[in-house]
Amino acid sequence: MQAMVGGGRLPLFDAHCHLQDPRIAHCMPHLLTAAVEAGVRWFAVNGTSEQDWDVVRKMGDTYPTVIPCFGLHPWYVANRSPSWFSTLQSKLEAVPTAAVGEVGLDKGSHCQTIDFETQVEVLKKQLQLAQTLQRPVAVHCVNAFGSLQDILQEMGTFPAGIIMHSYSGPAEMVRMLAKYGAYFSFSGFFTSMKVEKAKQVLLQVPLDRILLETDAPDAFPRLDPSNLYWVPEDHASSSKGSGDNSNAEDHAIEGLPNLNVQHNQAGGTEKISKSKVKAKIKSLSRRSVLNHPSNIYALLSYISSLLGTSEEELSHITFGNAMHLYSFSGSKVV
Repeated sequence: MQAMVGGGRLPLFDAHCHLQDPRIAHCMPHLLTAAVEAGVRWFAVNGTSEQDWDVVRKMGDTYPTVIPCFGLHPWYVANRSPSWFSTLQSKLEAVPTAAVGEVGLDKGSHCQTIDFETQVEVLKKQLQLAQTLQRPVAVHCVNAFGSLQDILQEMGTFPAGIIMHSYSGPAEMVRMLAKYGAYFSFSGFFTSMKVEKAKQVLLQVPLDRILLETDAPDAFPRLDPSNLYWVPEDHASSSKGSGDNSNAEDHAIEGLPNLNVQHNQAGGTEKISKSKVKAKIKSLSRRSVLNHPSNIYALLSYISSLLGTSEEELSHITFGNAMHLYSFSGSKVV
């Protein structure tokens, strides 16, 4: 159910997403509108490479609720051009509403062929730029927290803030990162962590440093499908699977391609029961289902339950934290 307060929707700030992703290009305006109608006030849309920075900039120019962010993601470090840094610097200087991101370090499977020292070099340059411009910076870190700690010790604090995007790192790293200016943003990936471990992480995060994000169209939450929104597969179904979530099971059935029908012996198709569809949904990996930005409300409910607080209180805390973080000089939210 939609989180409500005082007859209205709880305000939320999606602290990190990728609404420029080509996988949702066919329905992005619909997704954005649906999320705004659900109550999401702001979206920090993070670029990942030189190839999408102009798209992100255009989104920021077009949509008042989009905060553009430019950065070189570690997955794309090997494809950077010789002029990547000057291009990034020029973009950030030309767009005072923009933050820095997504940047980072990755020792996971996605970066097995990408030289780690090169990742470190690229990250340092972008962190230095964020410090110089006094902009917040969104950091991706996978299996590299020791190296990130070394870099932060070398570079010092970040008064404008570091967003530890989609944080699922060790609980014992939280306090160390916080002293350098880190905020901790939780996405649908957090729903895959064992509950006790997730609680341990959350208990270490200062309340004035907690954020919520969707990382849409990735990080589909592993939560009750009846409480989730679904990305339509094409324009024909773009009116389904979002907005009013009172018929969420129907939205799930209609919004996911090829889950709602099966071929019969006569060569036609017939409906599969909702129970079978839900079973298929649960069998899908979280990476194979596109995430709707309105699912931040399901995440709000989940995180608040782990913290033992109300959805209203957590909405107030996370929205206020994000507003503070993104209220840098030149920002739209100032």
